[in-house]
Amino acid sequence: MAKNYTKDLIRSEFIKLLNKKSLHNVTVTELAKQCKIERKTFYYHYENLTELIKEIFDEELDQVIEEYNETLSWEEGFILVAKFIWDNKKVIKHMYESDYKIELEKYVFSISGEIMNKYVSRQAEMTRAQEMDVKLIAYFYQCALSSALIQWVATDMKTDPKVVTRRMGELMDGNILLSLKRSEGLKKFTQNLYLE
Repeated sequence: MAKNYTKDLIRSEFIKLLNKKSLHNVTVTELAKQCKIERKTFYYHYENLTELIKEIFDEELDQVIEEYNETLSWEEGFILVAKFIWDNKKVIKHMYESDYKIELEKYVFSISGEIMNKYVSRQAEMTRAQEMDVKLIAYFYQCALSSALIQWVATDMKTDPKVVTRRMGELMDGNILLSLKRSEGLKKFTQNLYLE
């Protein structure tokens, strides 16, 4: 119980610090002081700040996956992801402008993949689409959505993600199912793709 309390404290104080200052300027010493713990206590829980950041993203990823269920569209799933980023704008911006940018991009790519793989697989149940095409379609949309989200972060997140995502959904409505149905009539795809 105490271990979870300390880790939660470290995470919340770290996010508070990142709301105030650039990630380059946050040190373990300062974070420990903010938490009213010793530096060695931080190192008992985390090897370094990178591990702490990775854990924050992993937990958020798990939470979005848990909330994203069979009844949600890909748009609603994507809005769940964007909400975390929108609610933590300064934190995300500071991460994006630091050496931890790669962790942020990995998080966005992973979560986009989870959402699109589940959604496209559900849509594929209504068709006789080839398994490789199902993966290819999910991967295409994963790349498109993660790129759009990273670009949104890069341009200071000025637009409301709900509005943009819903608009994208309206523009692309039916395209995934149509692509899956096209797969039924195409010649068998035998190339080995490494999309996992």
